[in-house]
Amino acid sequence: MEFWEQPYKVAIVGVGPKGLYAMERLLAELNKGNVGTGVEIHLFEKTGFFGAGATYCPNQPEYLIMNYPNRKINAWPQEIPEPCVNETPNFVEWLSKGVIENEINIADKFSSRKKVGEYLIYCFDLLQRQSGNTIKIVKHVAKVNDIKECSEGLLLKYSIDDGDYDMTLQIDEALLTTGHTSFMGKLSSKSCLDSTQSDSIPYVYPVASKLSGISERLTIGIKGIGLTFIDTALALTEGRGGIFKKLSTGEFQYLRSGREPEKIYAFSRSGLPMVPRSGAEGQERYRPIYFTKENIYKRAGIGNKVKFSEHVLPLYIAEIQYRYYSIIFEKNRTAFTISDNLRTMKLQIEHFHKLYPNEYRFTLKDMVMSKSFSVDSLELDTLNYLKYLVIEAEMGSNISGFMAAATIWANISETFNEIFSFSGMTSQSHHIFDKEYRSMLNRISYGPPIENAKKIIALAETGILDLDYAKNPNIKKLDRGWSIQALVGKPQQFDLLVDARIPKSNNFDDWSPLLKHMKNEGIIRPYIVNSEGSYELGCPEIDKQGRAIGKNGGVTHNISFYGTPTEGAVYDNDTLSRVRNNFASSWAAQILNKIQKREFA
Repeated sequence: MEFWEQPYKVAIVGVGPKGLYAMERLLAELNKGNVGTGVEIHLFEKTGFFGAGATYCPNQPEYLIMNYPNRKINAWPQEIPEPCVNETPNFVEWLSKGVIENEINIADKFSSRKKVGEYLIYCFDLLQRQSGNTIKIVKHVAKVNDIKECSEGLLLKYSIDDGDYDMTLQIDEALLTTGHTSFMGKLSSKSCLDSTQSDSIPYVYPVASKLSGISERLTIGIKGIGLTFIDTALALTEGRGGIFKKLSTGEFQYLRSGREPEKIYAFSRSGLPMVPRSGAEGQERYRPIYFTKENIYKRAGIGNKVKFSEHVLPLYIAEIQYRYYSIIFEKNRTAFTISDNLRTMKLQIEHFHKLYPNEYRFTLKDMVMSKSFSVDSLELDTLNYLKYLVIEAEMGSNISGFMAAATIWANISETFNEIFSFSGMTSQSHHIFDKEYRSMLNRISYGPPIENAKKIIALAETGILDLDYAKNPNIKKLDRGWSIQALVGKPQQFDLLVDARIPKSNNFDDWSPLLKHMKNEGIIRPYIVNSEGSYELGCPEIDKQGRAIGKNGGVTHNISFYGTPTEGAVYDNDTLSRVRNNFASSWAAQILNKIQKREFA
């Protein structure tokens, strides 16, 4: 076979899990196509941890653990062409090879992100070794600053160690898998400062360096009480030498090291903590009764755009009611007839409550209120509500009606993704979902392991963590420090505000400098839904193969996106999933096709 004088150059920008998956598919396609020399794969990962990226870098603390059980982690796909390596261990198999010995139920446990990173790097090394000398793989520990079109393809500009000097590389194809950095445009240079230089920290990762300047004399306010808040709280306590002692009850007692901040105030708009879960949840595939594509499209009508409030939400409510009452009927030894007819289900529920008037009547609003599922229950404060959630999570979705309802969204989100993706709903519906439901559904569906929730409870009971101001307090900037005040009571002051939220994109202003430069060049444009009004989804526009759409509406055939940068065009880019919103496979197949056409031109 004859080859052209210049190699075909492919760049993958961002080589965390998604970049790793794309590399794997490309090598598999090249191997299937018997492409030998003449291909260069340029990998750009500014952390230097190829395969793991920043999120799973192996130099982070062990106490930062996943909210994703081990059994769900597998870097290798079940598709054709098969991976080009002989060894394809999933995470549990890799852990079992002497890494963790005498461990029971490894599959249902939660590992540290550090350990997952080590696995991903192991898989990357397998691929790199397999490529041998036939395909050239070039690793760049560098930051990509710009990508432009040029006469011979694309011109990529990059710098090393955040230097001011840009080096250039001419390439034929680029895939961007840039993770959360895609949408950090609003974070100023303060994001690089530690607490000794500023009274706010707008981004906490990596926690070891970003939080290192916080002394034990300071009082801290943490904005957000989700997963990033838990990482932050643990970094300021367990990361400072504190110890969580597990008691015979299964709860934790926190033993201070003396290096913790004096006080930590945590708060959010809702004041609601995320619903914790055990690793055993989700072992069996759930088949919905009401929330199906067929039912949603039937409600919308042929040729009509889906409306979230009218066509999607009622079926979600029906599904969680069905799951809740399935558990409650069984508890009362009452038959619950499965029917896809909503009226039949509602009649059964009404009859049940006549027989059992003391059983709690479930509604969707109960999922967004800090109250237990018991008759005439009052709203709980944040700490006691978290304790209630732990109790329900430990019972699990086969016993707890609350957990049965809470786990539904994770089980049906792929169906919703098929409805949502590529502006599948009206612009108003996308807006309603983003502003009113997305955060709530994430809170109840993708929470932390039970162990982490118990650690937060222990910190609050020790007095280091104060949750009395958790629900939408009034925060004011003072000449020195900050003021926090609840609806009632006196205000308190704290020294340093930490934003423990992951950057999300609402519009073009949130984009990274790289994406903004590409937009200004006209090779990408913001994704705007135009249906009953207009709404900006917050991401670059792509086609259904993940290829960029330029300013004039045409496809930019040699630039593609995968993972977080596509959030908005698609829903819920699961960082570690090989199948969710998988643009890697079609991208790799397209590149093989281009190379073969070039070979035989």
